[in-house]
Amino acid sequence: MSTEQTLSGFRESPTESARFGLRVFRAEADTIEADALVDALARERVDVAILRIPAHALDSLNALRLRGLAPIVADTIVRYETSLPLTPLVLDETVTLRPATAHDAERLETLAREIFDGYVSHYHANPLFPAAKIAEGYGEWAASHVRGGRAGAIAWLVESHGEVAGFSCCRVDDATGHAIGVLNGVLPAFRGRGVYRGMLRRVLHDFGERGITRFAIATQV
Repeated sequence: MSTEQTLSGFRESPTESARFGLRVFRAEADTIEADALVDALARERVDVAILRIPAHALDSLNALRLRGLAPIVADTIVRYETSLPLTPLVLDETVTLRPATAHDAERLETLAREIFDGYVSHYHANPLFPAAKIAEGYGEWAASHVRGGRAGAIAWLVESHGEVAGFSCCRVDDATGHAIGVLNGVLPAFRGRGVYRGMLRRVLHDFGERGITRFAIATQV
């Protein structure tokens, strides 16, 4: 039985593996089957497995410790969802979105590295990940939304009073009519001015105009 069948969605992350020089796999699951996971990690020679599980499943991590693994509770994610369109939705006329294209890939990389410089994420909880390489990952992630290869990927450059202030990367699932906020950020110089709020409202408005029926976004606590 393949790893993907044993653990639904469990597969290697090529970009993270290349960045950190390790075999990095990812999965989301409602529960952890310790024996199946340990067998899969050994069979695939996995160095790091990044698992997203519900908070109520954290007790199952002890079963992994008993099998010789070293699980780290690296962060907590909170998800927000809303139906679309939202009415009324007051838009900030000083904050606008400009669709990003492949020509903006390097700019998105630069923006992401500056925006997420010093941002502490689940990567920092793992001593196997060099801190210097973590910020690079956010740049690659943002740019990948305009370089192709990501189904349903959308990216905007966010402008405040005509100046580039940040970016918003999202994903649309045409089959469900839902959209997900993937990676968003505002440059340090523009923070505290309501730009992020204005950006998010613009994104919600745009998706509502496109006929998207639901939007979800997540953040670390």
